[in-house]
Amino acid sequence: MHVLIIPSWYPLNEYDLNGCFFREQALAMSRGGVKVGVIAPQFRSLRGGRQAIFNRYGREIWKDQDVWIYLEHNIFWFPKIPYIDLIRWTNVALKLFTQYIKDNGKPDLIHVQSALLAGPAALKIFKKYGIPYCVTEHSTTFGRGLVKPWQFQYLKKVQNSSKKCLAVSKDFSKTLEVKLGKSWEYCPNLLDNIFAEDFSLNLLKNKKDLQFCAVAHLQPKKGFDILIKAFSRVVESYPEASLLIGGDGPEREKLGVLIKELNLDANIELLGALNRIQVRNLMRDSKYFVLSSHIETFGVVVIEALSQGAAVVATKCGGPESIVQPDDGVLVPVNDIESLSAAMLNIIKQNKDPILIRKNCVERFSEPVFVSRLLKHYNDTIK
Repeated sequence: MHVLIIPSWYPLNEYDLNGCFFREQALAMSRGGVKVGVIAPQFRSLRGGRQAIFNRYGREIWKDQDVWIYLEHNIFWFPKIPYIDLIRWTNVALKLFTQYIKDNGKPDLIHVQSALLAGPAALKIFKKYGIPYCVTEHSTTFGRGLVKPWQFQYLKKVQNSSKKCLAVSKDFSKTLEVKLGKSWEYCPNLLDNIFAEDFSLNLLKNKKDLQFCAVAHLQPKKGFDILIKAFSRVVESYPEASLLIGGDGPEREKLGVLIKELNLDANIELLGALNRIQVRNLMRDSKYFVLSSHIETFGVVVIEALSQGAAVVATKCGGPESIVQPDDGVLVPVNDIESLSAAMLNIIKQNKDPILIRKNCVERFSEPVFVSRLLKHYNDTIK
């Protein structure tokens, strides 16, 4: 089977975390015996100023393990007329497709990863070449009310010609059905091998007591201000409790000020940006993981934490409801300081089994399970 992935965004290299889960899925399917290629226009925002304007342009082709990657660098020149940039993006994708099939032959199907940019390109290819496609939707823009009416017109056309419409959580499936008027199937994301690979489970018995962790880009929708305020109440009962927050972003300075205001400098540390190994080790050392987001379509960090035996406290923000089971942790309402602090205090008393938490996670989200699940959807797409 030959699958071409068209993602709406994609990492620039193996160290780039932007869209890294698209790359991980492509590599996983390749290891599973599927011939996989990727075409991905790389359009930068003008918000990057001179650095964006004078950065690189043109085509880039490279091989990532056994996956050929076709990129083309450009800019969203018309932010106030975004449908023009969508047309430009689509045209670049079609040119990349022409080059790709010249080099590699026609794929059996196309897999669209998030439809808002990549979907129209797949639809045009389908109409011209008859190559069927499926869509996996990831974007939080639907739940945040950021999709414009003109974009819905494109998305409904993409949806209606797609052989399979997949969403990464059950709650998100329902959201898409309401907004787009067609049934969407639940197909969860992949646990990357960095987190799934075998290690001595005895390490999970040596977790640091009362150590909580959280990992995300530091932006308002991640709810870190709520988490810090809730954690201040945990410290009232457990003065030795600690919270380590991995990630960087626009909220970092504001969160640092809040930590000082609440006199939590000795309990909370902002670690800054972490690579995948550092994230894994942080989760492996921590007894608990907290996700305080206002909205998530899935929440890859939740399964990463579970894979390292960390009990999870997560908000009911869309994605975690499809992930967290009673043996794993606790779900709480969004934007609720009291409920979040109570759940953290409660999970300390529950003493959940880290080995069981990891076992359940790997059985549901590891690479062999993901590849088998997605292959069934691919086979349905080309029937």
